[in-house]
This record gives sequence, C-alpha cells and structure tokens, in this order.
Amino acid sequence: MGFAMAGAMLSGCGRGGGGSQEAPVSSTEGTGENEYTLQAPSGDRTVMDIRIISKSIGNPFYEEAFKGAYDAANDMDVLLTTYGPAVETEIEKQVELVREAVDADCDAIILAACDTASLEEPLTAAREAGIPVIGFDSGVPGDETGAVLATAATDNVKAGAKAADKMIADPDFQKAVLGADAGKPAVLAILAQDATSGSICERVDGFVEEAIKELEALDGLAGAVDVSGYERWTQPSESPAAVKIVITVPPTSGEEDILAAAETIFETKDLAGIFAANQSAVNGILAASDGGKELDRTNGRYKNIIAAGFDGGEAQREAVAKGYLLGSVAQDPYQMGYQSVALALKAAQGQPVADIDTGSWWYDAENIDSEDISVLIYD
Repeated sequence: MGFAMAGAMLSGCGRGGGGSQEAPVSSTEGTGENEYTLQAPSGDRTVMDIRIISKSIGNPFYEEAFKGAYDAANDMDVLLTTYGPAVETEIEKQVELVREAVDADCDAIILAACDTASLEEPLTAAREAGIPVIGFDSGVPGDETGAVLATAATDNVKAGAKAADKMIADPDFQKAVLGADAGKPAVLAILAQDATSGSICERVDGFVEEAIKELEALDGLAGAVDVSGYERWTQPSESPAAVKIVITVPPTSGEEDILAAAETIFETKDLAGIFAANQSAVNGILAASDGGKELDRTNGRYKNIIAAGFDGGEAQREAVAKGYLLGSVAQDPYQMGYQSVALALKAAQGQPVADIDTGSWWYDAENIDSEDISVLIYD
C-alpha cells in the first residue's frame, strides 16, 4: 500500500510530472548566502515570491528536496529562492537568512530549522507581517510563535520504528541478544548526529520505543532493557539489564566528531547492533569500518554486528547493496520540496493548510533496485 501511495503521489506531482520543465536556476556566488534563484515563467500573472531555507547548502538530501521545490515552482508559476548556511551548526547564519526573508516581505517562507529557540524573533516578525511559514524535513519543532502553519515531512517516529523492527527481527541479532544476560549484557548502539534536530530526535524516539517493546517481548528480556548515553532518552530497566541501548551524540555535527564517535562505538564490548539515525551518521559508521567492508557478515572484522541506517547517498546505497548494512530507511526529499512549495503557495493565498506525511520506506539488498525504492535513494 505504501508503495502504491508513493507511486500515485509521484505521478501526480513531481519528478517531471505535470509537464514541468527543468528548473532554470542561476547561482549567485560570492554573496556568502549560497543563493539560488528560480525565475518563474513570464506572463500576465502576479508571481508569488517564496523562499526556502534549509539547514545547510550542498547536502545531497537538501539538493534533492530543492529539485522537488524547483519543479513545483515551475508547475505553479512562482518565484523560488533557496538559501541555507554552509553547515547545520551555523545557527546564527540561518537566523539572519530568515530575518532577511521577512525584511524582504516575501509571500511565504519554507524552513527546516537548525535551532527553533534561536528563530523566535524572526518567526514572530514573520507572523506579525502576515508571512506564512511552512516547515519541511525537520520543520520547526516546538515553535510557539504561531508563524508555522503546516509541515511537509516524514513521520520520523514511524520511520525510526521501522528500522528497529527490521533489526530486531533479524535472526543473527536475536541470537546475540538472547545469549546475553545481566552479567554480560548485549549492547545496541545508536549514533545520532545531534540532539537538537527535530527529525533526528524523533527517529531516535521511534527507534528506542519500538526496540524496547520488541526486545522485551523476546524470551527472558521482559524488564531487562535499559537506555543510557544521553539524558533525553535515558530509561533504567526494571531488573538488571541484559540488553543496553546506548545513545551517542558527538559534540558537533562535523565529520571528524561523527567519525570519532563511530570509532568509539565500534570499541564497545559485546556490541550487537548499530542504528545510524541520518546520512551523516551512516557515513561515519562506514568510514570507521573501511567503507563498510568490516561489517561484511561473512568475513568482516565486525561480522557479528548488525547495522542499519537512514537516508541515502552513494556510500550508503553501496553498503546496503553489498549487505554490509542490514538496510536503511528512505525518505522522499523530492516530495518534501514539492509539497512544501504547494503548501506555501496555498498559505500565501489565504487557503487553509495541514501537515503532510511524505512517507518512509525500508530498503535492503533485496529491494534496493526496485523502481519504487531506487527513485527515493538520492546520490
């Protein structure tokens, strides 16, 4: 059903559907703003000015989302400009970009917030100016300004739960945890790029909740699963823990810190599994295991560790295809971009809007080349 719905959604509004042409994009270099502008078709019409601000520019996930946004802009005849800081840790830069969008009196803003609290002032200004804000990807979690009217995003709690379900159903993983006890507990590690992104936090929420439920349903593990490593997710077990879920959050989202965190995880005694909660975390896990070769389940150094990921990218695609990763959860960034522009246009026209779940799908070596999946795994 999920694949059928995805196919219907794609055929109806995206990936070249509706006769859209390739977006005529021009790059403005040297501005420090990573600005790209799509010029809407000319004609006797009032052109809506919509600005989309991501967490970072150059990230393959957001580049795929921009493709969807550009196609929507072409289909709907709007002027679209995309912005973002160079990296997700440049919080103040994103605040500045949102403030500039408000000052420019644009018709709508599409936003994936690096840090919601830091955006309170410009979002309040947007609301007071009557500029609707639409979230995409992680959106603007916990916004209290009233500026954000709807979000086009993955239901990340459900998506994280899918990864836990697939991992815990794996016979080799079950063998490892069923052979553990309080004297020698098995460890299930989670690598989260950060603990501020709404999407990543929700994925970990979903993974942890589902993992506890399914682990404690196994023989001898009722009440014997605890969660530690980061205060947000800490949950002590009712009885001495036979399985420990340990969450690692690096000090920054930089590649070096993520790699160092991944290397530390691989040093963990009695490690049975790893869940990497986004593409950057997966890249860290792969970099720490010789591109994933050491996770080869026949001859790899870490052949007894079951690893699962999230998102896409060339390295992750290859690791899944070769079986180094059990599998990963794919989102649909293209639809996030497309649907967020559709929501922004409706909101700018004064029409009611509501959240859209753009879906998530599990992929592994068996289905990675299927048409339904391959279109979702960006490089």
